[in-house]
Amino acid sequence: MNINDVYQSSSNFLRAADLKGQTIPLTISDIGTHVFNEGKSDQKVQIILTFEGKEKKLGLNATNARTIGALLGDESDNWIGKQIKIYPTKTDFAGEMVDCIRIVQDVPPEATFDDIPF
Repeated sequence: MNINDVYQSSSNFLRAADLKGQTIPLTISDIGTHVFNEGKSDQKVQIILTFEGKEKKLGLNATNARTIGALLGDESDNWIGKQIKIYPTKTDFAGEMVDCIRIVQDVPPEATFDDIPF
């Protein structure tokens, strides 16, 4: 039994565990912003993506926002109707490896041993 199946998040935001280890294609249906820690000195604003046919939203950290910007352009209003793929992975946060969601980027073709120039 997977603990993430038992203790499911009631949050409106996606978490890495929601992806169940898979890459998921999603079509962006709406874009907004959300203020976290509103009214506090450490408040921050994030871009929030809503997807066609999905209840949970994805809050974009700077890395994911810039990755989508590189793929679809920096004007987020033009992202509506476009597809991205997300996947769960790990990242270093405050010296600890934690779960996160990342955006699939174009990957160069895999080289054969003979193609490697060293």
